[in-house]
This record gives sequence, C-alpha cells and structure tokens, in this order.
Amino acid sequence: MKQITKRAKMIMLAMLMSFAVPMMVYSQPPPPDADDVDTPFDGGISLVLAAGAVFGAKQMRKKKS
Repeated sequence: MKQITKRAKMIMLAMLMSFAVPMMVYSQPPPPDADDVDTPFDGGISLVLAAGAVFGAKQMRKKKS
C-alpha cells in the first residue's frame, strides 16, 4: 500500500510540474511599445570600413613603389 501512495505522489508531482512550468517560461519577449524608436544599426561599422579602405589604399601605394 505504501508503494501506491509513493507512486501516486510522483504522478501528482509530475502533473503539477507539467502544468506549472510552461506557465512560468515564456519563449518570446513581450511586444515592443509603439513609442520606442529603433536605433540605427550603423554604430561605427562605417568608420571601420573607412579605416580599412584607407589602410588598403596605403598598402597598395606601398606595394606599388
């Protein structure tokens, strides 16, 4: 008889976890507010590209002379 109650407790615990855990876990963030303004992606990439172009031009001139 003791085994039945222990097994019933395990089944009840498993059922409780299967119902409670999905309620606590959200897979997506809430939708953004309409007032939020998106920031540009650029954030310095153009400066890195410009520096790379200048460095490449310098190397080409150095190699040519």
